Amino acid sequence: MTNIMQRIGAFQQPLALASLLVLAGCTVAKAPPQPIAIAPQAPPPPSPMAPEPTPQETATAEIMWALRGGLNVAALICNDRSVTASYNQMLKTHRNLLNEAYAAEQARYRTLHGTAGPARHDAAMTRLYNGFASVPDRRRFCLTASRILVDATALTSDRLAGIARRALTTLEPGALQLINSRD
Repeated sequence: MTNIMQRIGAFQQPLALASLLVLAGCTVAKAPPQPIAIAPQAPPPPSPMAPEPTPQETATAEIMWALRGGLNVAALICNDRSVTASYNQMLKTHRNLLNEAYAAEQARYRTLHGTAGPARHDAAMTRLYNGFASVPDRRRFCLTASRILVDATALTSDRLAGIARRALTTLEPGALQLINSRD
């Protein structure tokens, strides 16, 4: 250090010494940050499939197609192969029910909007998908979707149609608002 100080003129020595002290202060070891405690979350709600549906709960084509849309989003965003496999199995198991729901939705949009019906339906489904994809608690959404899919693959199509409204609102409580804003 004295060699360095001798090479630097008397005028620059205080400035050089201050610079060295500043640099030395940067190397002081700091304590590692304190760990953050993660609060446990409430468990997901129980399976929506248990009670028998009332006649008022029986799904319309709109509800059935929206439930399929929400479960499709879950299969895409949850990064869980079992959710994807269960979704694909649900599509196979309930192919006729879902085809009927799609055809009814297409007919409804054609009746409401004429030749613009298919485009309006696509736009409405995009809004619905975006709503499901932006749920605030993705973990809860994925766990709930997984439970619904497992139960749905074990049900008859009539029974699935009977619990679709309940399953949809369990999957995403605001789903009916998403549906009602689609037309």
